[in-house]
Amino acid sequence: MTRGALVTAALALLLGSSAVDLRVSLHSTAAAYLASMPKIGPIAGRDTTYDYYERLNEDAALLDDPSVPQGYSAAEWSQTITRISQLDISLATQLLHATYDSMSGIRGLGEALVRSSRDGTMQPVAVYVPSSYSPARPAPLVVLLHGRPQSETQLIAPPYVAELAERSGAIVVAPWGRGYYDFRGSVGDVYDALDAATRAFSIDPRRRYLAGYSMGGFSVFEIAPARPQVWAAVMSVAGALLGSDSQRLVATMRRTPFYVLTGSADESIPTQFPTATAAFLQSAGMDVSFYSEPGGIHRLITLLPILTQAWNDMLHGVVRAPQNALGSLSLPSMIPASIFKP
Repeated sequence: MTRGALVTAALALLLGSSAVDLRVSLHSTAAAYLASMPKIGPIAGRDTTYDYYERLNEDAALLDDPSVPQGYSAAEWSQTITRISQLDISLATQLLHATYDSMSGIRGLGEALVRSSRDGTMQPVAVYVPSSYSPARPAPLVVLLHGRPQSETQLIAPPYVAELAERSGAIVVAPWGRGYYDFRGSVGDVYDALDAATRAFSIDPRRRYLAGYSMGGFSVFEIAPARPQVWAAVMSVAGALLGSDSQRLVATMRRTPFYVLTGSADESIPTQFPTATAAFLQSAGMDVSFYSEPGGIHRLITLLPILTQAWNDMLHGVVRAPQNALGSLSLPSMIPASIFKP
């Protein structure tokens, strides 16, 4: 039996009849959503309404694809596909019925819609609430920004995100940001998600963190300075600070710790860009921790060892200043073009 056939058999065994049910749900929800799109457009925003329909079709295609991305086991990938599909069905169903789940009622993984302070549209936010959460004990909050092309559901669905949240007791919220490139133009959506989570849950105001991956790892340097007093620390994973944003960042966030992560074999965002970012922050006298995963590529799961360490360091206020000289590399002027889906 070929490897592809083995993987297909493994996925079929893991998903079983639930995969059939999930496909049926995806296709039926997609059909209903497409028929109702003229009604949904003004509610969700005309620029991204069609995106949610495409998600449902992409999820169905993933269920039929026997390949398993590097770094995942067949069991982990089947669980991830299932979670992505369930979140996207929830999003589409809420928009179809104009009935929105309360963020405060989410335990574990869920999808909420938050009203935009800019234009009144309903914008999706994926949420993970750990089992240890109790309103009597204020929890840390991590606002997590996705890459491109990637959705908030694809970012938060892998099981390692739940594991990070469970181990640290942190609530994680991942805004969609309308899919705008580098979140420019949707900064308000990120802060709307933060404000909604602060209303929905008991959040420790001293432990609010902004983190981003890939495109989101660039975006944190644009978004954090908009309300610098909010963030206890900022994390950039497989991203970098652009030269055009550098002086604003230094001027507004000199006392904020930064955590910069990279894979040494990243084929999408060259490792010298995060390295240059850490070197620049260190030269500016700012607290920076730098982590490099040997052989890590531009897939978040391959960076899990350093992500786990950096996540724990950030939430406990540990700063690991680079021990070795990082050189004098130049900051990038723009995000490298990439069609790689994180």
